[in-house]
Amino acid sequence: MLSVARKQQLKSFYKKINVRSKNDELMDEALTHPSYNSERNVKDGKDYERLEFLGDSVLRISVSEYLYKLYPTYNEGQLSKIRSCLVSDHFLFFLSKKIDIAQYINIGKHEEKSGGRAKESIIACAMEAVIGAIYEIYGFEKARTYIFDLYKDINIQEEMYNFNSKEILQEYTQAQNKDLPEYRVLKETGKAHDKTYEVGVFYNNKKLGTGLGKTKREAEKEAALAALKCLNIAEG
Repeated sequence: MLSVARKQQLKSFYKKINVRSKNDELMDEALTHPSYNSERNVKDGKDYERLEFLGDSVLRISVSEYLYKLYPTYNEGQLSKIRSCLVSDHFLFFLSKKIDIAQYINIGKHEEKSGGRAKESIIACAMEAVIGAIYEIYGFEKARTYIFDLYKDINIQEEMYNFNSKEILQEYTQAQNKDLPEYRVLKETGKAHDKTYEVGVFYNNKKLGTGLGKTKREAEKEAALAALKCLNIAEG
C-alpha cells in the first residue's frame, strides 16, 4: 500500500512524463531501486529490474524506427552505431534530466549516501523501467510516443561526437601518422567514494584538451571532445 506522500510524488511525476495516473503500484515499482527493499528486509518486494528488461526492448525498437525514418539513406551499420549511442546508459542519463527522474526514485539510505541518485547505471535502469511501465499500463503506442518526445529536439550528430569522441579522435590521429592520443590524469579531487577526475589528452606531447568526470572514462571522453573542438573537427 502506497503512502499518501508517495502518491502525491507520483502525481507530480505523471505530469513530468505527460501521462495520466492509472496504476500507481506499477509506476512505483519502476521507480524502486533494489536497495530500497533490501535495506528494509521486505521479502518479495518489487523493484525496477523486470520492468527495465521490458523497457529496454521497447526502447530499442522505438529508437530503431525513429532512426530508420530520420535517416533514409543510412545503412544498417550507420544506424546501429547511432542507436548504440542513443540507448546507452550515458545518453539515458542525459535524457533523464528532462523529467528529473532522480528525485522520484525509491533508494536505500546507504546507496543514497554513496551518490546513487547520480549514478548513470541507476538512472538509466529507472528510465528503461518507466518505459516498461508505460508500455504495460498504456500500450505500445503511448510508450513509443513518450520515447519520441524524449528524443525530439536532440542534435543527434552533435551527440554522436560526444559519445564517440575518443574513437573519432583516434581515427584522426592514426590518419595523420599512426600515433595514438595519450590520456593522462592531471588531478583527482573529492573523497574516495565521490571523486572527480581531470584528464588531459596529448598528441605528440602536445595537450589538445582537458575533461572532467566522475570516472576516468567520462573525463577522457570530455577531453577527447575538447580536442576535437581544438582541431576544428567538432563544433565548439
